[in-house]
Amino acid sequence: MNNQKYVVIARFDEQMTNRLEQLRKTLHEKGILKKFSQWSPHITFAAYDGIDIEVLLNWTKQFTQKTRCFEISISSLGILPPSESYPDTIVLFAAPSPSKKLIDNYYAFHEKLDCCSGEIGWHYTKKCIHPYPIHSSIGVFEKEQVQKAMDIILENNIFKLAKITALEVYTYPMKLIERFDLA
Repeated sequence: MNNQKYVVIARFDEQMTNRLEQLRKTLHEKGILKKFSQWSPHITFAAYDGIDIEVLLNWTKQFTQKTRCFEISISSLGILPPSESYPDTIVLFAAPSPSKKLIDNYYAFHEKLDCCSGEIGWHYTKKCIHPYPIHSSIGVFEKEQVQKAMDIILENNIFKLAKITALEVYTYPMKLIERFDLA
């Protein structure tokens, strides 16, 4: 049985990617960012456990061939609270407005393959009653650093329009398998 985990992510246009990467760099240079992510800025669309990679790649290709680039608005910040495993840290994220275009595309991708989500992808599926918020993680922060981080995030003005231009399929941990540009 294939135990490999895969993640499908939505890529921002170059301008938003650069803006979010610069923000992370600033937070890191100021010693506020606890953990620097190896992942470039993105929105996770789906995650899978043990799926046949050719099935996933074929579905992603079919989906992207019929899906146009679409605009989103990064409109708010959110927090993923401390967990039992990491009680002293929080994840701060940028969240897009839940526009019809974003929600429709996000859940259209889940028309197939949700049966393969496994534990890693359950909270991204249509079956999950309380899914993760659609978001782009900025970083992991010690609880006492959150206000400083939020001040820097607000100074960097990431609240802009952006485009989703591609979906990419990765192994988890991160290794790019294939990029699919949206039509």
